[in-house]
Amino acid sequence: MINLFENLDVESTDFLRSQLFANLKIPSVVINDDGFLPIEVDSPFKFYCGFGDENTPLYFNRLKVPEFHRIVATASKGEVYDLYEKRADIFFLATDNTRLIKEVHWLDKNGNLSWIDHYNRQGKLFAKTYVNNGQQVLKRYFNKDGKEVITQYLVSGDIFLHEENNERYFANLAQFVTYYLRKKKYQLDHIFYNTLNQSMMVSLGLQNDGSDTLFWHEKITNDLPGNMKYLMDNSTRTKHIVFQNYVDWQTWKNKLPNDKNVDFRFLGMIYPHPRGNKMRPEAVILTNSDQIEHLDEVVQAMPNIHFNIAAITEMSSKLLAFKKYNNVRLYPNATTKQIQELYQTSDIYLDINHGNEILDAVRGAFEQNMLILGFENTLHNSQFISSENVFKPNEVDKMADKISDALSDTNNMRELIDEQRLLAGDVSVEQYKEVIGDLRNE
Repeated sequence: MINLFENLDVESTDFLRSQLFANLKIPSVVINDDGFLPIEVDSPFKFYCGFGDENTPLYFNRLKVPEFHRIVATASKGEVYDLYEKRADIFFLATDNTRLIKEVHWLDKNGNLSWIDHYNRQGKLFAKTYVNNGQQVLKRYFNKDGKEVITQYLVSGDIFLHEENNERYFANLAQFVTYYLRKKKYQLDHIFYNTLNQSMMVSLGLQNDGSDTLFWHEKITNDLPGNMKYLMDNSTRTKHIVFQNYVDWQTWKNKLPNDKNVDFRFLGMIYPHPRGNKMRPEAVILTNSDQIEHLDEVVQAMPNIHFNIAAITEMSSKLLAFKKYNNVRLYPNATTKQIQELYQTSDIYLDINHGNEILDAVRGAFEQNMLILGFENTLHNSQFISSENVFKPNEVDKMADKISDALSDTNNMRELIDEQRLLAGDVSVEQYKEVIGDLRNE
């Protein structure tokens, strides 16, 4: 049995972490390696590139650039200039002001993307993607000695593996992954996968007996995905489809057929909750801009709430002006430690800032069992916010009433937090073990 993820995105990470919380030890393979996979997660590209386990990412000012070029950087992004002409954009691993390099996008004289340098957790150049007229056409992977080990033609899908002085050809990525899985002698009797793209293709390509499970986390709009219908209508290795989105499961569970080639069930994620909500009148807003929806009205409508507004950058004079309110405390250039302390001492999170979300703010508030509220036009991660806690921009008074009611009644707050967790698909360790155990035994 293995987990086969196409990418180690947030959902795949949650899936893997849920298994760890439940003490389920299942080998995990990620098809597309971005260079920063955890040590315990395997990948065909990671295997053939052969880098070690050390964790020494490249800091932005250590990037080698041509003579007379200069690097400028903010907390979230860097740039390379030749005098006043921009030659590259630098993308960091995270937006937490650590400024560790993940990719460098080099530009031609006209400012168009020419190629991408990919760096890994060892701070080494492990891949290079070439771009033609805006389209990524070729990707080369290198080992620790700088020797090319994999050539991937991104348009046709062809892959060449340069292995032990031999060159092996694969018509597509799924064939390459299957070759790797068999070479590493993984047990392929049951595959857990969570996309209907490459990982599904690997499952379909395995001819030996097996019983696979699709874990489906993506939002379903009006109809089931075409490839999911294919699994329903045809006899394949995939015998089970597990919905991970609770709201979608409630919508679809009575519409799904019982006489198809797969069965359906629900299983959410295990989220850590190190503490309960203590009903303190302390609210947090994380932002990297001064564009906070109706902040004046929010602060004035709730004089009994203490608002902690933090940013990992400098604050504008517009935002600094809120120091005039007795119930507002500002944290410009906040450190990770300061923000962690705010999350420990606060019980309300307001997702009301425009612009990008920083430090997975909503997710962090959810795991701390903070009551999360927001406006329709400012939501960053609606999965963790109950729809009844989302307001129109002109409904500041309704938001204030909801917070007041929650803080004045223990039972009310408990119900709101329980609903918040239920809608996010939060399940217990016992529930998780039971469903996974059933799948493994079927």
